[in-house]
Amino acid sequence: MTGLVPLRRAAALLLAALTLLTAAAPAQAATALNADGSSWAGPAIDQWRQDVAPQGIQINFNPIGSAAGRNQWAIGQDDFTASDVPFRSKPDGGVSGGGAGSGAGQPENPVYGYSYVPITAGGTAFMYNLVVGGKRVTDLRLSPDTLVGIFTNRITSWDDPAITREYGRALPKLPITPVVRSDGSGATAQFTRWMEHTHRSVWDAYCTRVNGVACGDYTEFFPPSGRMVAQNGSDVVAGYVQSPTGLGAIGYDEYAFAKRSNWPVVKVLNPAGYYSLPTASNVAVALTAARIKGVDDSTSPNDPDFLQQNLDGVYTMTDPRSYPVSSYSYLIVPRAGASRPVPPRFTDAKGNALSRFISHVLCAGQGEADDLGYSPIPRNLVRGGMLQVRHIPGNASPVDPDSLRNCANPTFNAAGELTVLKNAPQPSPCDRQGAPLDCVVKNGTAVAANAGGSSSSGGSNGGSAGGASGTGGTGTGTAAPGAAGTDPGQAAIDPQTGEPLGTGGGSGGGAAVPASVVAIGGRPEDWVLSTLTALELLGVVLVPPLLGHWLRRRRAAGGAR
Repeated sequence: MTGLVPLRRAAALLLAALTLLTAAAPAQAATALNADGSSWAGPAIDQWRQDVAPQGIQINFNPIGSAAGRNQWAIGQDDFTASDVPFRSKPDGGVSGGGAGSGAGQPENPVYGYSYVPITAGGTAFMYNLVVGGKRVTDLRLSPDTLVGIFTNRITSWDDPAITREYGRALPKLPITPVVRSDGSGATAQFTRWMEHTHRSVWDAYCTRVNGVACGDYTEFFPPSGRMVAQNGSDVVAGYVQSPTGLGAIGYDEYAFAKRSNWPVVKVLNPAGYYSLPTASNVAVALTAARIKGVDDSTSPNDPDFLQQNLDGVYTMTDPRSYPVSSYSYLIVPRAGASRPVPPRFTDAKGNALSRFISHVLCAGQGEADDLGYSPIPRNLVRGGMLQVRHIPGNASPVDPDSLRNCANPTFNAAGELTVLKNAPQPSPCDRQGAPLDCVVKNGTAVAANAGGSSSSGGSNGGSAGGASGTGGTGTGTAAPGAAGTDPGQAAIDPQTGEPLGTGGGSGGGAAVPASVVAIGGRPEDWVLSTLTALELLGVVLVPPLLGHWLRRRRAAGGAR
C-alpha cells in the first residue's frame, strides 16, 4: 500500500488543479431541486441524480428517512420527497404508549397538493445466521406461516418441527433471535402490511398482546417482545445478523443489503408452491399484479388513500416466479389542480426539471435497478407514475403516459409487451414445495441426489446465497464470487479484495463467508483508476489552453524579431 501514496498525492494535486481551472470557467446554469426522505431509495436516487446532471438538473437529496422526509414536505421545505409509505391518515397502532406520547405515529396532514409516483421496487428479504458443523447454512426455505410464527414469537427454536418439515433437515436446538427495526421504517411498514393482509388474526393478536391494540393496516414501528433485538437502521440490522454474536438471528431487510454482501436469505414459499428469492426478476414479476388506487380502480381523488399502492394481488400471485413480499416506494411530488395548493417554493422551471428527472428514473433509470440492488418498476406502475407527472406544474416529460413511447424500461418493449413475464427465468423443479433438500433435476423432475449433500451446498436446489443471480430451469443457480453457496471444495474469493478466503471455522465462522461489507472506495485499484482519470481529465482541460498560450507567445516573439 505504501507504493500507492505518491499516486494518491498526485491524484489529489491534479484534481485540485483541475478544480481551480474549471472554477474559473463559467458553468452552465442548472435547475436545483431539494429533497429528503427514504434511506432505502437513497443509493438509487444518488445514481439517477448523477445521470441527469448533464441535462442541467441538480438534485440535492438527503436520505434522512421516510418519516422525516414527509415532515420536510409538510412544512414546505422540499421540492419533492421520497417515502416508502404514504402519509398516515390514521394513528400508527404499532407505537407503544410512550412513543405515542412523544408524538410519533400520529396522523399526518400535509397542507400542499401532492401525487405519489412509484420509484424503486424491491423485496423484503430475511437474512439469517445459521452454522451447522462449522459450515454456514445457505439454503434455508420457509413458508409464510413459519416466518409469521417466528416474528410473533410462536416459533422460538430452530429445531421447531415446522422448520424441519419445510427445510427438509433438522437444525440445531438453538434459540431464534428475531431482529427488528427500532426506528420508524418503511421496511417495517412493508413487512407488517404483508402480515396484516395474509395472516391478520395472528398479527393482530400479537400486536394486541404487546401494545394493547391491533397495529392496523401497517405500522412503521415494530412492537418488539421476547428475544427480539431492535436495531436502528437497515444497515445495523444487517450488521447484527452477520456478526458472530448474531448466530441464530433472523432479520427483515431490503434485499440490497444481503445482495451487496453475498449473505444468504430465506427462500419464501409463494402461492404457486415454489420457494422463491427476492431477485430483481422475481420482484418485477410479482409487481405486475400491483394496483394504484384511483388509477386502476374507482378510488376518488378525495379519498385519503388516493394514489396509494394496493399490493393484495402481489401477495396472492400464482406465477411460480413471484416473490410474495414485494413492494415499491414513492416519490411525493407537487400536484397542480388539487384541493391543496402547490408549495410556494415550487416553480414551473423546477417542474420542468423534476418531470424530466422522473421520466429518466421510470424509463432508462430502471435499467440500473438490478445492479443497485433493486428491481425494475414494471409497466403498470410506470404508466401510473407518468400519469401523475402530467400534474406537475411546468411538466416537460418527453414520455407519453398512455403509449409510453420513448420509455426504455427493461420490463416491456416498444409494443407494450411485458418482456419481464416472457424473459424472467422459471424456478427449478428443486424449488417446488416437497422437493428433497438434497436435490438434482433429472428429465425435468426433482429427485434426491445419489450422495448426501451438505447443508451449506445450496447449489443443488437452485442456489440460495444472498448474491445469487436467480434460479434457472436447470436447477443449478449461479452464486456470485465468494457467496456462501460456493462449493466448499473450492477456494472462495472475497468479492471486495479479490483475495482467497480461508475455510474458517469456529462457532461464529463457517466456510466460504465473504468479508463484511465496507466502503470499497479505498481499494488500491480504485486509487489507480482515480489517478488515471485525473490525468486524463487534466490532459483534456489543462493541456489545450497551455499549448495555445505557448503558441501565442512564440508567434509574438517571432513578430518582435
